[in-house]
Amino acid sequence: MSKRFLNGDGWRARIGIVVPSVNTVMEPWAARVVPDGVSVHFSRMFMAPDTTAETLCEMDRTEGKAALRQLSSIHPHVIAYGCTASSIVQGVNYDAHLRGEIADDFSVSATTAAYAIVSAAEALGAKTVSVVSPYPAEVDEMEHRYFGEAGLNVVGGAFLGISDGFALAEPEPGALFELGMKGCDPKAEALIISCLNTRSHTVIAALEQALGKPVITSTQATLWHALRLAGVNDAIAGYGCLLERH
Repeated sequence: MSKRFLNGDGWRARIGIVVPSVNTVMEPWAARVVPDGVSVHFSRMFMAPDTTAETLCEMDRTEGKAALRQLSSIHPHVIAYGCTASSIVQGVNYDAHLRGEIADDFSVSATTAAYAIVSAAEALGAKTVSVVSPYPAEVDEMEHRYFGEAGLNVVGGAFLGISDGFALAEPEPGALFELGMKGCDPKAEALIISCLNTRSHTVIAALEQALGKPVITSTQATLWHALRLAGVNDAIAGYGCLLERH
């Protein structure tokens, strides 16, 4: 289906992103950094306060379809399902099914935060990665399993143990920098920092300089993949080599 272009902010592309209702990070950052002519539009899925496999699955079942349907009405060029943990706890096959369902139901290019991370690792030539997150232990463990099933060799890691979905946005850049340094194994070819409600993009440049290797975050990778699927290849400086060079 051809997309309808409009004069105004989205004359080059409209990016639609679905996020959990507790997310306070992705919307202001993405709107601030997208290239001229690109607009970013959000819909929300209510999520209970605790970040558990059960609450994430419940959010998908009861809220996901409605949020996607809302975004479809703006004729987006891409829709991104912006919840890394949702894909992580339900597995690689679920993630592939979700992307296919979005693409088929709404005639649109589709990605997810988790798939964007895997795609970013492929673009960067990184097969061995370290994974850190703000999540509680249960979700963090599932995350390592997910990326292993997705074809990455996961070595090392660290997590903050935050179970309150709203509080995932609380860690300051200094704490996130320390998390990345602590969890990155010397053998890793890239560091992944997951969660779309964590201000990980604020420390990408500093961590890349300190570690001498690429850093992939949920926020940065989701925006990168959505832009590339929409045919927007502009370099965006300040958030690591993924957005600057790929």
